[in-house]
Amino acid sequence: MEITVVVCKECGHQAIPPKYGCPKCSSAHLVEKKHSGEGSIYSYTTIRVATGKYASQLPYIVALVELDGGLRVTARLEGDQASISQSVKLNRIEESIYWFG
Repeated sequence: MEITVVVCKECGHQAIPPKYGCPKCSSAHLVEKKHSGEGSIYSYTTIRVATGKYASQLPYIVALVELDGGLRVTARLEGDQASISQSVKLNRIEESIYWFG
């Protein structure tokens, strides 16, 4: 599955949409591009206490995924094991949550 990113035409900075101006140089010249959705785990934590609809999903892993190319996204990790630098790929986007496996 691919992930949509916006790239600044002026400085090349990448971001997750929606963005209406570049967070780095303030340019309004942004273009959407598709990314493979592949990357590696930069950091992660295991959530053991939650309320509401997430309580039934405990424990679960929230990871900071560094996509190939350097852009980082916060995501849920499928499964119960994680390690720094572990290769992951986007499986789905559900309720604005990126799910990697």
